Amino acid sequence: MNNKAFTLLEVLVALVIFSTTFVLLIELETRYIKKVSENREKLKALQFFKKREFGLTNEEEDYKIKTERKNLDSLIVYENSITDKEGREILVIKNYKTNLKNFKTGNILSKP
Repeated sequence: MNNKAFTLLEVLVALVIFSTTFVLLIELETRYIKKVSENREKLKALQFFKKREFGLTNEEEDYKIKTERKNLDSLIVYENSITDKEGREILVIKNYKTNLKNFKTGNILSKP
């Protein structure tokens, strides 16, 4: 008897392999869609920040900006935290400015 059909075990193994691959591909696609959504939200927050910095916005605020200033020896760091209406932090933008009045120069080369 010449039997050319697949056994039940072979069909089940193939089904497990295909279903596992399918589940992994769906998981990757879900992560990709979530990351695209997060990046779109960050881009909108960045556009809002730029409009606010240049005074170009009169529209209703979807975001809030909290600015924190940190003074270092010769540097001032402005940390702008952008949050949405629910208070979730979307983006942090840091601006650096030199603080030359507090900058101390030392004698690097000294004569013996």
